Amino acid sequence: DLSGLKGFGASKSSGPLKDLETIVKLDTNENPYGCSPRVRQALAEFSYLNLYPDPEQVELRKLLEVYTGIDSDHIVATAGGEQLIELILLLLLGRGDRVTNCVPTFDVFRLKSTMYGGTVVNVPRDANFAVNVKAVKAAIDDRTRIILLATPNNPTGTVTPREDIVELLDTGVPVLIDEAYCEFSGETAVSLVNQYENAMVLRTLSKWAALAGLRVGYGIFPPELASYLLKIKPIYGVGALTTIAVRESLADINYLMG
Repeated sequence: DLSGLKGFGASKSSGPLKDLETIVKLDTNENPYGCSPRVRQALAEFSYLNLYPDPEQVELRKLLEVYTGIDSDHIVATAGGEQLIELILLLLLGRGDRVTNCVPTFDVFRLKSTMYGGTVVNVPRDANFAVNVKAVKAAIDDRTRIILLATPNNPTGTVTPREDIVELLDTGVPVLIDEAYCEFSGETAVSLVNQYENAMVLRTLSKWAALAGLRVGYGIFPPELASYLLKIKPIYGVGALTTIAVRESLADINYLMG
């Protein structure tokens, strides 16, 4: 029953926006500098909009393999990280299963967990907005199916130390580590996917590469889980233009990160 579900949305301004000459839009953390010029040029030159994109994402996953240093059989891409969150919850959750959420955090975690029949267990962060690992572990029971963890956290910006992530992984519960902002922190837990079968890392090119409008997210998983996600993802979910934009962005990292 979703009749009482509170959706996801930005706060409305109380002022008359029509009278403002300039609006600085901050609510969704969009990159104000824009994408690489190489992306604009390549998209303008693309002539094959009549063709479906590759459902197996061979080129895209190989590009991300080079970027992340993780073999492509670990990688799945979707039309934005939100879609990948949905697929993970679809795989893991049954009605009434519990999802551990470290609040305050990315509100999509709550929304999607509820949509897929989960019971959200909110574990407050401490006074410095760090994950309370002891409290998270205490909240785990036999219905806990996943721990959702954003690092750097949205909206607080706090980074969860690697040792805390490892401690959560050691519980055996699947842990989704959302690294949407990792390019800004320089810290990543991606290597843990090779060490833990319950580790999942979520990434995006919306922020650092300014591709939010093209919708591309990707995840790094144990190969068996990745194979299931590839089977249930939308067949043509990531468009051809998006793959081109990823290719050109990864070829122009110095410009984007400079």
